[in-house]
Amino acid sequence: MSGFSVTPHDLQGDRRTVAVAGDLDVHTALRLEMALDAAVDEGARHLEIDLAETAFMDSTGLAALAAAHRRVQQRGGSLRLTNVSRAVMRVLEVTAMDTVLMAEPEDDDDVRAGASRTSGPRSPGR
Repeated sequence: MSGFSVTPHDLQGDRRTVAVAGDLDVHTALRLEMALDAAVDEGARHLEIDLAETAFMDSTGLAALAAAHRRVQQRGGSLRLTNVSRAVMRVLEVTAMDTVLMAEPEDDDDVRAGASRTSGPRSPGR
């Protein structure tokens, strides 16, 4: 559980970004769920969960995100996942939650990680 953190950023109107760092699993999911509940209780209807520093998620992490999604939807809001790693995106895709939770893959790491397995890096003028 060490190394896990949930950092809520300032509320912007009815929107709040929450940054998650570390593995989102059976040991940490409750901490995330409590932080997201607190964000909603403080007036956030739209949550953006930044997973740039999260490389692993199990079913309890997924359940915490799904619970937060249901809660904001009941209030007419939305939940979006950003900077989702390949490993976490795979969990979301296998469970068909990637579209329900509006998951957006991370950009820079995807390009770097995929460059050696695809046609190579993109370069202007090619």
